[in-house]
Amino acid sequence: MNNITKKNRLNQFFPPTWSEVDTLLNQFLSPGTLHGERTFYAPASVWEEDDAYHVELDVPGVAREEIEVTFDKGKLSITVERKAPEQDRNHWHEERAYGKAVREVALSKNVEPETISAELNTGVLHVSVAKTPEAQPKRIDVN
Repeated sequence: MNNITKKNRLNQFFPPTWSEVDTLLNQFLSPGTLHGERTFYAPASVWEEDDAYHVELDVPGVAREEIEVTFDKGKLSITVERKAPEQDRNHWHEERAYGKAVREVALSKNVEPETISAELNTGVLHVSVAKTPEAQPKRIDVN
Protein backbone atom coordinates (compact mmCIF):
# COMPACT_ATOMS: atom_id res chain seq x y z
CA MET A 1 0.00 0.00 0.00
CA ASN A 2 1.29 3.45 -0.90
CA ASN A 3 1.68 5.79 2.10
CA ILE A 4 1.81 8.97 0.04
CA THR A 5 -0.82 11.46 1.15
CA LYS A 6 -2.66 13.12 -1.69
CA LYS A 7 -3.05 16.88 -1.49
CA ASN A 8 -5.99 18.86 -2.74
CA ARG A 9 -4.21 21.41 -4.90
CA LEU A 10 -7.22 23.74 -4.77
CA ASN A 11 -6.35 24.44 -1.11
CA GLN A 12 -3.25 26.22 -2.36
CA PHE A 13 -5.44 28.76 -4.13
CA PHE A 14 -8.61 28.94 -2.04
CA PRO A 15 -8.89 29.37 1.73
CA PRO A 16 -10.58 26.49 3.58
CA THR A 17 -13.15 28.52 5.56
CA TRP A 18 -15.72 31.19 4.73
CA SER A 19 -14.17 33.62 7.22
CA GLU A 20 -10.92 33.43 5.29
CA VAL A 21 -12.81 33.96 2.01
CA ASP A 22 -14.44 37.01 3.58
CA THR A 23 -11.02 38.30 4.67
CA LEU A 24 -9.65 37.86 1.16
CA LEU A 25 -12.61 39.67 -0.39
CA ASN A 26 -12.23 42.53 2.09
CA GLN A 27 -8.54 42.81 1.25
CA PHE A 28 -9.11 42.86 -2.51
CA LEU A 29 -12.30 44.93 -2.61
CA SER A 30 -11.67 47.46 0.15
CA PRO A 31 -11.80 51.14 -0.90
CA GLY A 32 -8.06 51.64 -0.43
CA THR A 33 -7.20 48.67 -2.61
CA LEU A 34 -9.37 49.94 -5.44
CA HIS A 35 -7.32 53.15 -5.52
CA GLY A 36 -3.97 51.34 -5.55
CA GLU A 37 -3.36 51.78 -1.81
CA ARG A 38 -2.74 49.00 0.68
CA THR A 39 -5.00 48.96 3.72
CA PHE A 40 -3.81 47.87 7.14
CA TYR A 41 -4.81 44.37 8.23
CA ALA A 42 -3.93 42.88 11.63
CA PRO A 43 -3.68 39.07 11.47
CA ALA A 44 -5.15 37.41 14.57
CA SER A 45 -4.96 34.20 16.55
CA VAL A 46 -7.83 33.29 18.89
CA TRP A 47 -7.78 30.35 21.27
CA GLU A 48 -9.45 29.02 24.37
CA GLU A 49 -7.96 27.48 27.48
CA ASP A 50 -9.76 25.93 30.44
CA ASP A 51 -9.78 29.22 32.36
CA ALA A 52 -9.57 31.96 29.70
CA TYR A 53 -9.93 33.13 26.10
CA HIS A 54 -6.94 34.67 24.31
CA VAL A 55 -6.60 36.92 21.26
CA GLU A 56 -3.31 37.94 19.68
CA LEU A 57 -2.90 40.46 16.87
CA ASP A 58 0.21 41.22 14.86
CA VAL A 59 0.46 45.02 14.98
CA PRO A 60 4.01 46.05 14.05
CA GLY A 61 4.54 49.80 14.12
CA VAL A 62 1.39 50.51 16.16
CA ALA A 63 1.85 52.65 19.28
CA ARG A 64 0.05 51.81 22.54
CA GLU A 65 -1.89 55.06 22.21
CA GLU A 66 -3.35 53.84 18.93
CA ILE A 67 -4.93 50.70 20.41
CA GLU A 68 -8.46 50.55 21.82
CA VAL A 69 -9.85 47.40 23.47
CA THR A 70 -13.54 47.33 24.46
CA PHE A 71 -15.95 44.68 25.67
CA ASP A 72 -19.69 45.20 25.24
CA LYS A 73 -22.59 42.74 25.18
CA GLY A 74 -20.37 39.69 24.85
CA LYS A 75 -18.21 41.13 22.05
CA LEU A 76 -14.51 41.90 22.42
CA SER A 77 -13.56 44.66 19.98
CA ILE A 78 -9.98 45.65 19.21
CA THR A 79 -9.25 48.73 17.09
CA VAL A 80 -5.69 49.55 16.06
CA GLU A 81 -4.33 52.30 13.85
CA ARG A 82 -1.00 52.30 12.10
CA LYS A 83 -0.26 55.85 11.04
CA ALA A 84 1.54 56.67 7.82
CA PRO A 85 4.74 58.71 8.05
CA GLU A 86 3.96 62.42 8.13
CA GLN A 87 6.72 63.51 5.77
CA ASP A 88 6.30 63.20 2.02
CA ARG A 89 8.31 60.41 0.50
CA ASN A 90 9.22 59.74 -3.07
CA HIS A 91 8.72 55.96 -2.88
CA TRP A 92 10.47 53.57 -5.12
CA HIS A 93 8.59 50.67 -3.57
CA GLU A 94 5.99 50.47 -0.78
CA GLU A 95 4.59 47.30 0.77
CA ARG A 96 3.63 48.69 4.16
CA ALA A 97 -0.03 49.33 4.87
CA TYR A 98 -1.51 52.06 7.05
CA GLY A 99 -4.89 52.89 8.50
CA LYS A 100 -7.32 51.39 11.00
CA ALA A 101 -8.04 47.72 11.54
CA VAL A 102 -10.92 46.46 13.66
CA ARG A 103 -11.11 42.87 14.88
CA GLU A 104 -14.11 41.58 16.83
CA VAL A 105 -14.57 38.33 18.72
CA ALA A 106 -17.90 37.18 20.13
CA LEU A 107 -17.37 35.49 23.49
CA SER A 108 -19.71 33.43 25.61
CA LYS A 109 -21.63 35.02 28.47
CA ASN A 110 -19.42 33.11 30.90
CA VAL A 111 -16.58 35.64 31.00
CA GLU A 112 -15.45 38.09 33.64
CA PRO A 113 -15.10 41.48 31.89
CA GLU A 114 -13.21 43.01 34.82
CA THR A 115 -10.37 40.52 34.21
CA ILE A 116 -9.66 41.62 30.63
CA SER A 117 -6.00 42.46 30.21
CA ALA A 118 -4.05 43.65 27.18
CA GLU A 119 -0.30 43.72 26.65
CA LEU A 120 1.73 44.99 23.69
CA ASN A 121 5.10 43.31 23.33
CA THR A 122 7.41 43.40 20.26
CA GLY A 123 4.60 44.22 17.86
CA VAL A 124 2.16 41.59 19.17
CA LEU A 125 -0.95 42.58 21.12
CA HIS A 126 -2.13 39.88 23.55
CA VAL A 127 -5.61 40.19 25.10
CA SER A 128 -6.91 37.67 27.62
CA VAL A 129 -10.35 37.30 29.21
CA ALA A 130 -10.90 34.99 32.18
CA LYS A 131 -13.87 32.66 32.27
CA THR A 132 -16.21 32.60 35.25
CA PRO A 133 -15.55 29.75 37.70
CA GLU A 134 -18.85 28.16 36.60
CA ALA A 135 -17.64 27.98 32.99
CA GLN A 136 -14.34 26.30 33.82
CA PRO A 137 -14.06 22.51 33.62
CA LYS A 138 -14.35 20.70 36.91
CA ARG A 139 -12.68 17.46 37.84
CA ILE A 140 -14.93 15.02 39.60
CA ASP A 141 -13.26 12.68 42.08
CA VAL A 142 -14.36 9.08 41.89
CA ASN A 143 -15.00 7.46 45.29
